Amino acid sequence: MLNRCYAIGAQLAVAPRDTHYRFDTMPPEHYQSLFLEMSAAANLDEIGAFCRLLGTKMGFEYFIYALRVPRQFTESRVVLLKGYPDAWLSHYWQNDYAGLDPVIRHCSRHVVPVLWHDLPDSPAKPAGRVMDEAREFGMKTGISMPVHSPQGSLGILSFATGIDDAEARAATRQLSPYVQLLAAHLHEAILRVSGCREEQQLTPQLTRRETECLRWAADGKTSWEIGQLLNMSERTVNFHFNNAAKKLSVVTRQHAVAKAILYGFINPLPF
Repeated sequence: MLNRCYAIGAQLAVAPRDTHYRFDTMPPEHYQSLFLEMSAAANLDEIGAFCRLLGTKMGFEYFIYALRVPRQFTESRVVLLKGYPDAWLSHYWQNDYAGLDPVIRHCSRHVVPVLWHDLPDSPAKPAGRVMDEAREFGMKTGISMPVHSPQGSLGILSFATGIDDAEARAATRQLSPYVQLLAAHLHEAILRVSGCREEQQLTPQLTRRETECLRWAADGKTSWEIGQLLNMSERTVNFHFNNAAKKLSVVTRQHAVAKAILYGFINPLPF
């Protein structure tokens, strides 16, 4: 279940270009200046304008940024900056392609960018059909970069062009470091202006003991075993579990562990 919050962006208007893809580079200090301006943006429209500008500078006609902030395992808030064709987005949502999209699959499991032409290419499979249909809507060569936040949010930044040849693919690969850097700054800026960071900060704060008990419970330990490990009585362990359950608005221990993982309260040791 998605709670969608759209930042509506007009389709990119770019100047006519040569037939072949061109990498319009900028000095590193120019990029850094733009990133600093993005950090000071007041709203999603301003951030979207920066994305369009940088996308155009890099030679891309299209971009999109999707941020998923989990509220429960079955519900998330989604913030979307749109620079894709509206017809493609309508087609994408109507066909529920998010569950089939190989870009989303990659970004959910990795922390490095992926070039679209490096994705598994199998038109007979649903994932291959998604990418084939994206090409039909004009997005033929692209790159996507995931950004994972400590509290479970996932951002995906994608740029695409309608040119599909070896030069376009080589230029897109050359742009990977710029896209990777931009995605991190973009993610922070959107968390700041969308209110998502404030929502995350409103989540309950667990004590050290509550967190320790939940972490051991996630490893399958009973209250008695946790007491032995933490040098406390079984009754004290259950006291911490009950307090954590109240803070997390849950009833069962299993639900408390799941919600603590969702919010990023417990992570594997040592860090």
